[in-house]
Amino acid sequence: MFQHEVLDRIADAAASIQDEEINSISERRLTPAATKTLRDTGVMRLVQPARYGGFEADARVFSQALFELGRLSSSAGWVTGVVGIHSWHLGLYDDRAQREVWGDDPDTWISSSYGPAGRAVAVPGGYRLSGRWGFSSGSDQCTWVFVGGMADEGDGGAPKYRHFLLPLSDYQVVDVWNTSGLAGTGSNDILIEDAFVPDYRTMDVEDLYRLDCPGREVNTGPLFSIPWYSIFLNAVVVPIVGMARRAVDEAVAPLRERRSADSAWSPLPLTHARLAQSDSEADLAMLVLQHNLGDIIASVAAGQPVTMEQRHRSKRDHVMAVSLAVAAADGAYLSGGPRSIQATSVLQQVWRDVHAGQHHAMNVPDLIMPAVGDFLTGGVVSYPV
Repeated sequence: MFQHEVLDRIADAAASIQDEEINSISERRLTPAATKTLRDTGVMRLVQPARYGGFEADARVFSQALFELGRLSSSAGWVTGVVGIHSWHLGLYDDRAQREVWGDDPDTWISSSYGPAGRAVAVPGGYRLSGRWGFSSGSDQCTWVFVGGMADEGDGGAPKYRHFLLPLSDYQVVDVWNTSGLAGTGSNDILIEDAFVPDYRTMDVEDLYRLDCPGREVNTGPLFSIPWYSIFLNAVVVPIVGMARRAVDEAVAPLRERRSADSAWSPLPLTHARLAQSDSEADLAMLVLQHNLGDIIASVAAGQPVTMEQRHRSKRDHVMAVSLAVAAADGAYLSGGPRSIQATSVLQQVWRDVHAGQHHAMNVPDLIMPAVGDFLTGGVVSYPV
């Protein structure tokens, strides 16, 4: 466990964060009250450069915050993970971009949809960009967006995969979010029609993977030397682990209450065993994520390169942590009994949220695990790490 003032504020606001979840689900996005509470905690600024009002905290503190929020509110945990990590990403950009976003308000939030769904053409001073992107969580609370696109550089070569950063005036949020899980995250579509994006608000994704980023010239702390995937994937995994822990807690609580009221009663032995396994799976998922992140942080702090072995292990265990969280939630849901299926049951709601989070593109094992196996058997780096 880590100590930080933001974690203390989250603990102090726990009841209101938890109570507001049902309203966020109803509104299909974070409510104004939930949004204000998150702003008041400062959690979105945990991995933001200190130069622009951020805490520039240990990345494991950010992960701990995501776990605690995911345990209280799936919506708040997920949106904080996806939006909060963008404060770190922006710290890698040209300082002109950082100043545009944070110069007047260090609490400015950025949503994203990084898939290369857009098409861009190089023009003097930047790019013209168009496209439509899905799954931009927290987009209603954000005034900037990161999107991905394939850019024609005008040199006759193959298009390059770039990330683009745009203000709300250059894009439209399209309300499409009607889902069975993570319903309160407002993960709507982003529509951009022929917007100009200056060079300094774009980044070649290959440069990002190499951390060959202009922001590191001004943000020189170790936080900004952590490889992209080694920190970024926690943002879409740790909240799910927090949700799985909530599912286990929800399954255990009524059984504990009944045993307290009737000492002669006890759940069936298989129920005990299943809950014990789910309890272990939720703990193990968080432990392995924090261990791997700590290992990488130690290398960075010592001025040592993060090895391909560390990177592949981290990516492997991101996927495995999702599997553990899903297994924990499944075991809890099965152990919850028939009351779990009621529409008012928190257990069934969180169970659906865990399964929805599993479907994030970075949480699906189909691409990642074969690439890890390729590295294990032949030292081949066949997927970005």
